[in-house]
Amino acid sequence: MNLLKKVFLTVEGYDLVRKDETVLCAVSGGPDSVAMLHLLREVNEIQQLGWKVHAGHVHHGLRGKAADEDQEFVRNLCGKLQVPFHTVKVDAAGLKERERLSTEEAARDLRYEWLKKTSYELKAQKIAVAHNLDDQAETILHRIIRGTGLRGLKGMPPIRLLSKKHDLFLVRPLIEVERYEIESYLRERSIPYRTDLTNFDTSITRNKLRHKLFPMIESEFNPRVKMSLVKLGQTAGSFYILLREIANEVYENTKMLSGENEVCLSVEEFAKLPPAIQTLIIDKALQSLLGRLPNLNFEHYLEIISLCGEQGYAKAVRLPKGLEARRESYVLKIYRPTTPPPPPKFTKKRLKIPGTTAIPRLNLQIEAEVLEGKIVGLKEYIRNKDYTEEVIDLEKVKGPLVLRLRRNGDIFSPLGARGKVKLKKFFIDNKVPKPVRDRVPILTDEDKIIWVVGYRIGDDVKITDNTLRALKLKVSRMEEEGS
Repeated sequence: MNLLKKVFLTVEGYDLVRKDETVLCAVSGGPDSVAMLHLLREVNEIQQLGWKVHAGHVHHGLRGKAADEDQEFVRNLCGKLQVPFHTVKVDAAGLKERERLSTEEAARDLRYEWLKKTSYELKAQKIAVAHNLDDQAETILHRIIRGTGLRGLKGMPPIRLLSKKHDLFLVRPLIEVERYEIESYLRERSIPYRTDLTNFDTSITRNKLRHKLFPMIESEFNPRVKMSLVKLGQTAGSFYILLREIANEVYENTKMLSGENEVCLSVEEFAKLPPAIQTLIIDKALQSLLGRLPNLNFEHYLEIISLCGEQGYAKAVRLPKGLEARRESYVLKIYRPTTPPPPPKFTKKRLKIPGTTAIPRLNLQIEAEVLEGKIVGLKEYIRNKDYTEEVIDLEKVKGPLVLRLRRNGDIFSPLGARGKVKLKKFFIDNKVPKPVRDRVPILTDEDKIIWVVGYRIGDDVKITDNTLRALKLKVSRMEEEGS
């Protein structure tokens, strides 16, 4: 199959560019992007697709005269091909310094930001980049070595949504083309291109994979290792799509709050999920904050998931792009660190017994159920309950029971402790973050604390062998936010 037909079948098979659409080609001047521009232009003419093909070139301000020459080369190429040319010069080194990024990350962020901006101005539907099959194999192997999950194994998709608002997609028309095919195409047609000497610097991990590791694997183990990796990526991609659909369905049940600077997930709901779905829920939360997924490694996911375990209260997990994850009682927060919000305006509320008491300011509700008579199996239930549930001896309270927030000087007799402690010390000992302490509901009996909700009951209301009337309590997020 000739290369032109192969690219056309890729475009058609993945619905990359539709008839009469505008496509902005990212052209660096290297062999892959130069070949892509020629190929898309030829496919458009032969198939009479009516595409409006533009070229965009980003000068990253990194390679001095060589970068100037690259920019001029692409300008001249577009002139010969009669393709509209757009270019910009950016300061990748400055962004690297300001944001503490790698050179590659800074250049990539600036490049995509400008490509999107230019696409909006052109009303383009697609941005085309020249990643090929070899790039795909290198990406998958790099992620395996670094540590990755299903999302990383699936590699780079042929098409990806960049902006729902602007109906803009990133497409990869050469994703099924091997590098040797591109080189043959350029050589046979005597098409010139630029060579970036930094691509041969083996101190860079990707170049080391390309020039050292892959040749060794191909010569000593499997000459078609790249195709094997790509097939692995396709299989992983199929499973990923299935799991993502499941995650999308359960995300709304898990999410408690989603804002510009934070996403709050229910620890209770999140902890019920298998790890594969938990990682995809984390991805959705990150994507809602950043607009795209940052580069998380496997350890990041494990650390976030571990926050929902018994030892999770004391930790904060630092994530890429200045984000953090933290467990706050029954909430898992993924957020941008900012000045903590003021305490909620909630004074006190009488607990309905039996019934459900809503606390809209905290987006919580507490269910109370009276248990009568000699209660069989209650001790077993208490052993197996989680932090959202408690049982107290109803005959040891006077009532009415009132919910409120903490006050200065609060004293508490925690279950299992000797004597009374200040509530402030209890919070410190249990590693409750300061901003959370003002949001923890306190259940009181004639102003005596009998339950620090989500943490512990008072020792003087515990269940004993003589208990005949008990009150079963459960805290959860409200069924409808704000009701």
